[in-house]
Amino acid sequence: MLISILIPAYARPEQLNEALGSIAQQDRSLIGEIIIGDDSPRSYWASNQAVIAASGLAELIEYLPSEPSKGTYPNQWFLASRAKFDHLLFLHNDDQLCPGALSLLANACASETDPRVKLWFGTHLIMDAAGVVDPERSAASDQWFDRQGAGATRPVWEWCLTESIPPDAFLVERATYLQYMRGERDGNVGDWAFSVRLANSGGWARFIGQTVSCYRVQAGSVTSAGRGVDAHRAYELARELRVPPEMEAAKRKRFNRYMLVVAVRYARDGERMNAWRAFLSPDVPWRERFSLRSGLVLSMLLTPRPLWLWALHYKT
Repeated sequence: MLISILIPAYARPEQLNEALGSIAQQDRSLIGEIIIGDDSPRSYWASNQAVIAASGLAELIEYLPSEPSKGTYPNQWFLASRAKFDHLLFLHNDDQLCPGALSLLANACASETDPRVKLWFGTHLIMDAAGVVDPERSAASDQWFDRQGAGATRPVWEWCLTESIPPDAFLVERATYLQYMRGERDGNVGDWAFSVRLANSGGWARFIGQTVSCYRVQAGSVTSAGRGVDAHRAYELARELRVPPEMEAAKRKRFNRYMLVVAVRYARDGERMNAWRAFLSPDVPWRERFSLRSGLVLSMLLTPRPLWLWALHYKT
């Protein structure tokens, strides 16, 4: 088996160096190619190229800077469309593979007997911007995302109910990813969107019950900077997730927890009717309905759109 390792990169050449160092520790016989899609400003290109040259992996790497930048998920879609091999593994340039991770995933894939399984994933450690692993936060993450215990194979809709499939460091069939990777309203939650579409197709996934990566949490990530998480898009996708009738209540409990945030995100995108529907949702608890935050959201919704767009300097 040969795997295309795809690295969406943005700035941070020192962290790209660590990511490539973690790939260099893997079984080279499994690496068909490494494609780096560099969405960084041009000022970072030389530094990233220097990191590639010093990595010991240069003969396997195709480096593709983009100007203008493509954006997070369009960059990933571009990389997947360019990949040559039948299986893909994404590794963001600020994350790292654990030693032996590629072999763990590849062996699980090679020994798979259930043709419904299209994706293989493990657990990951949480580290800070400096690369220091936080054991307590890692354990809490494993619990929240139900990445615990022995390996298991389940339909993807079950994994979606606990958001178990990670944003990177999973192994997936290339044809499957290409089929379900792109949606018109994915926003910056494209990894979740892919999981939902895969679930609705009837796909299954295998959790291998071992740690495969270190996931970096830092202030400059797409989920904590700029727009922040597109909570309204994530909410829409959760509504699209098809689950058995007896699991609908569990789905609502998991994904309808932040309707005031969803309302604000709709409002900031100019979707006033959707914002009102979210604000008036029965999923907003009464204690939140009469909170200061709820009052601020209501004020935002009652303010004429041109005024709050001007105030936010958010969207023309």
